[in-house]
Amino acid sequence: MHLILLLILLPVTVFANTQCDTRYKVGVGTSWPPYVMYRESVPYGLDIEITRRVFSKAKLCIDFVQLPSSARGITELSKGFIDILPSASFNTQRAELAYFSQAYRRERMRLFTRSKALNDVRSLTELFAAERTFVANPGAYYGRELEQILKIAWYRERLLEVPSISQRMQLVNRGRVDFLIEDEFSGYHYIEKLGFSDMKIHPYVVNDNAIHFMLSRKSFNKQEIEEINSAIDSLRDEIAELVSQYGIETSRG
Repeated sequence: MHLILLLILLPVTVFANTQCDTRYKVGVGTSWPPYVMYRESVPYGLDIEITRRVFSKAKLCIDFVQLPSSARGITELSKGFIDILPSASFNTQRAELAYFSQAYRRERMRLFTRSKALNDVRSLTELFAAERTFVANPGAYYGRELEQILKIAWYRERLLEVPSISQRMQLVNRGRVDFLIEDEFSGYHYIEKLGFSDMKIHPYVVNDNAIHFMLSRKSFNKQEIEEINSAIDSLRDEIAELVSQYGIETSRG
């Protein structure tokens, strides 16, 4: 299938002027509030706004490209069709495909469920061993613990991957799956939006990690990476203010 059928170039550009010798393609996936949302095909949200500001500050021109899933983003970046992926957690496999910028925010992955009386759970392994079922976003990284668990074939069968967060939420709310593994603030957003009052967040933290830009090894040189990192550093206060504006409380548990 040709690339034109896989990717949708969105009508949004940054640092648009006639001096741009190179334009970098930023891959963004399905709606994932409050980080990525769409208004008449135009992306907006916390990570979209941070991306715009960072690359404008670095004087690098970008275009947003809509992707069907996080997994597709990794594939297209490895092929050189996409140059930048925001909202990226670091792991060694990804580092073989791309450079990583400095971190620009943090992310916590949590368990959302309708199940009760699970406060004594000490690990994900306990839940997988108890034959609980899970749903997650394909291509997302949920930390070292889940990475090790999924090396066991029997455990892998207990994890369903679905690109749409609203569909993931529906599966748990209808009792078809026991747990959703999700960014805590995106999960809170959908619980409120969909009115799932019986769905709760479990105290266990699946993963707490820094979030970066993945930068294609085929597209960026050392100087450009330094400019991107310098832009992130100089925008720390602005980014913190944006995080606050989007209602993300970094101390929320």
